[in-house]
Amino acid sequence: MAGRKGRLGLGDFLGSGAANFEGSLNDAPTQADIRSLPVETLIRGPYQTRRFEPDDPAIRELADSIRELGVIEPVVVRPAGGVHEILAGERRWRAAQLAGLAEIPVVVRAVDDRHAAAITLVENLQRRDLNPMEQAEGLERLRREFGLDQQQLAALLGCSQSLVSRGLGLLQLAPPVQNYLRNGALQSGHAKPLQGLPPGEQIRLADEAVRGGWSVRELERRRQRLLAARPATPASDVPDPDVARMQNRLRERLGSPVRFRFDARRGKGKIEIPFDSVEQCQGILAQLGLDPQDLED
Repeated sequence: MAGRKGRLGLGDFLGSGAANFEGSLNDAPTQADIRSLPVETLIRGPYQTRRFEPDDPAIRELADSIRELGVIEPVVVRPAGGVHEILAGERRWRAAQLAGLAEIPVVVRAVDDRHAAAITLVENLQRRDLNPMEQAEGLERLRREFGLDQQQLAALLGCSQSLVSRGLGLLQLAPPVQNYLRNGALQSGHAKPLQGLPPGEQIRLADEAVRGGWSVRELERRRQRLLAARPATPASDVPDPDVARMQNRLRERLGSPVRFRFDARRGKGKIEIPFDSVEQCQGILAQLGLDPQDLED
């Protein structure tokens, strides 16, 4: 989820807060901003979403580089009661410890909890080496803790809304499938054919995909074969639990007897929203974020 020029700054969504926050980690610090701190005085930040294995080969490789060249990019920290909490650069800090360094270059930023969380989460999400589940969990935490919708998340991270939607959708997969995405046995593209299937079918297909080394296209073919083998059933007014949950949420939001009709065999459905008057229709459209005037000729 690499950034792009012109994306909105964090301040657009978080407000000015109590701290002086510039809104980006991408600005290179000046030499005057950089200082050295003992590695033992730095601690892991509470908003870190990445998981680091004790014997990570990538950290060992970075440690070898640090022994030869030192730490080229400083770690970003903030004061935290006698120690300094890492906002960005935990991997470099871990590698520096492994390399036997006594001190590490840092940039200290005095920011509040709200901004510290945003810096850590956004910095992680803008890196390309996160696995799909780390990205999804970071997106969800950013959405939940700061009350952002998908459009705001996309603007904040400089990516498309569809990418945000796909990322958050991974959290609905069965836990064993999520583990495959986490450890690299499956790629994010494999998730789409599995979404919408019952958990048992997700797990079975995912297991077979891993054992067989299936491509995304092959997994999609197997999904279609699975759906075609199901006994024919008419579109049901009693949808599966996930669809029912979405139906109820939309009913509550619109205040209207919304009906989801879902054909599980074909994996298709439709949404019916009845209304009794033009005014009620306009109200429903407004609730959906649409301007009725934009739909008129």
